[in-house]
Amino acid sequence: MPKSLTIRTALPSDAEALHAYLTAIVAERLPVLFARDAPPTLEQAAKMIARNAADERSALFVAVENDAILGMLDFSPLARPQQRHVGSFGMSVARSARGRGIGSRLLRALYAFAKEQDYRKLELEVFATNGPAIVLYESHGFVHEGRRRGAVMVGEEAVDLLLMGKGI
Repeated sequence: MPKSLTIRTALPSDAEALHAYLTAIVAERLPVLFARDAPPTLEQAAKMIARNAADERSALFVAVENDAILGMLDFSPLARPQQRHVGSFGMSVARSARGRGIGSRLLRALYAFAKEQDYRKLELEVFATNGPAIVLYESHGFVHEGRRRGAVMVGEEAVDLLLMGKGI
């Protein structure tokens, strides 16, 4: 992996790069990610960064190389007071950068942040058809906690969502 790759919190100056990244991810129309009709606008990407910066218990991590975003992890606390010790996240990596360990590096940044913020548990949902992501999460100690059968439509096919979690 190139040494120039950096994992860090998204900055306001990342809005254009984040917009370009999300536009590319949406254009892939991957059957293992939630579909969007259109990528977020540049203004929406800037608001995403600002929203995470304004909440000390949320984080938006980006993997940056040569001023381009190659991956991101969006983390938020659960809303109910009795669940403030739990956070959930979503993560993606650019097609050109998959298999380079970027997902693992994003997860390690999340663990450090979550411990600093006194989280005790991390949760995620992953399409049951997303084998590479499931293997990654399992390799990081996430366990299967449930399955929402037929929870997502991918074209005409109902796909299960796996619920995974990890204590920290």
